[in-house]
Amino acid sequence: MNTYTRTGTDKDGREHSQRGMALLMSLFFIAVALVLLGGIAVRLINQRTHVNHYEQYKNCFLGLEAAYAQCLYEVNRGESGVGLGSWTPPSPGALPSFHDDVEPVALASMPGIEYIAYAQNWGNDGLDNNGNGQVDEVSEQFMYTMYGWARAGDKERQMEAVVAGRDVNVWRNAIFAGGGMAGGVINGNVSIHGSVHILGHHVLAGGTSIAAIDLSGTSLIHNNYDGVPADLQARVPPLPTREWNGEANVATLDANLRVKHGLVGLSGNSEVGSSDIFGNGFKETMDGTYVSDGWTGTAVIPDGGRGDPKCVWSDNGWDELYDLGERVPFPLLTDDWRTPVTGARVWNDTTGAWYTHEEYFDQVLLADPVDANDGVYVGDIDLFTRGNHFYWNATTGQKLVGALPATPPGANDDYLLFNKDTDVLKVNGQITIQGNLIMRGQGNETKIHYSGRGAFLVHGNATINTSLLSCNNGNPASTANSFPVNNIIGIMASNDMIVGAVAQVSIMGAFYAQNRITTAKQTHVMGTFVSNYFDMGTNVPNIYQVPALADNLPHGMIGNYPILAFQQITWREPGVAL
Repeated sequence: MNTYTRTGTDKDGREHSQRGMALLMSLFFIAVALVLLGGIAVRLINQRTHVNHYEQYKNCFLGLEAAYAQCLYEVNRGESGVGLGSWTPPSPGALPSFHDDVEPVALASMPGIEYIAYAQNWGNDGLDNNGNGQVDEVSEQFMYTMYGWARAGDKERQMEAVVAGRDVNVWRNAIFAGGGMAGGVINGNVSIHGSVHILGHHVLAGGTSIAAIDLSGTSLIHNNYDGVPADLQARVPPLPTREWNGEANVATLDANLRVKHGLVGLSGNSEVGSSDIFGNGFKETMDGTYVSDGWTGTAVIPDGGRGDPKCVWSDNGWDELYDLGERVPFPLLTDDWRTPVTGARVWNDTTGAWYTHEEYFDQVLLADPVDANDGVYVGDIDLFTRGNHFYWNATTGQKLVGALPATPPGANDDYLLFNKDTDVLKVNGQITIQGNLIMRGQGNETKIHYSGRGAFLVHGNATINTSLLSCNNGNPASTANSFPVNNIIGIMASNDMIVGAVAQVSIMGAFYAQNRITTAKQTHVMGTFVSNYFDMGTNVPNIYQVPALADNLPHGMIGNYPILAFQQITWREPGVAL
């Protein structure tokens, strides 16, 4: 059988092959398809490249956020940055980079991302950061520029933020309370002028942290010195002033109420803040109120939730929750020593750990020039008016009971010197007592006047049953502006502190008890109380915060380091490495 190829003749008389035409058409469409597929492939590759680039770019931003957040945390720990390794600024304003002697930190959830951060402290960087012609002046304190660098693969991003820190350490309050007990943190009636900060970790769910219950209306928390005894107010600096609600030079304590756990009880006429009155020269309303669990008592309207208090006057209302998270812990004597101003820790080569506060106080601040027993007083110290002279010099080890030293102590000695004839107590430096500290009045003599700057660490209880008032240069007649810049006593008790158990007293200083502080009478306190638990009794003690105290504590006081709450002022990304 013969096979023929079908041929045809075009109009010009030329033959062509239909099979050849089909092949050409197939090749044409294949070429078009290849071009289209190639274009699609290139497009997909480019898109994948863009996606990878975007993912790395986005991941770098996650690294920047981590760097920024951790840098803020490290500043509160006294550090200057994250992942800096051995890098130190070679000159004012110098910044690190991934090419310096740094040790980048990997983002835990995404190990392919690493970052570093550096906090430039305006207060000590040798620069005029705010452009007012002054370098490292007061207005630059607690101001920082936070720099962060992050990289993912070959991509890098950088951020720069300016933040303003506000110190919220325990001494910037009239009362700072720790965990308390199951039944509460502050029990009894109390009149407080200044900030109150309560942690309340041990308060049972639904329990009350602070019960300000007093039908006469004398239980209160105020933001001014209205009602402060004139004799006490004359000894302290005037309150700072500011413009408020259209009124110039308004005196204020900048007071806040913060309660992390536990209800706040308000009954009768008790109040937090008071309504604004134009023209009286002081601020009535609280600067802020931050209460997480809510309010209870007869002066609170139940609303099925946190309650609506009738007598709370605060610039931010009464519904704001506690705002400081875990930033401010209750300080313990077993915590790490923290250096004032910087908050830096100190390493103890002997123990191979950080010095605790009590170790550093007893072993470092108290130099032992003679033998290992010098520096620490073993036994109780009982100072009582018209009792005995008493002298203890921790630097030299000299102790006198019933007599005064023949020569004055050295200017740099750690000592206390009580003159029973004048009831004047002179203090200097640091004193450790392995026992109890007792200060008491006798008969009609119920005042001890003190001068100097001293911190007492009492490994036991502290009892103050006499007025303890500041004076200048050991002269009880010279009291103007005597506290706390030039004269201040700080007492730290590892157990309890009892104030005014037998008589109404007035005391001035910084007072810490690791367990509890008890006041039994109508005591006046000019300064700050810090304790885990407060028993205020029924006689309504008055506590007046002194804003200058936190900046003038005697060296060695626990919790004397900045704890900063930051507010972001600016944020920008200077450049992106594409």
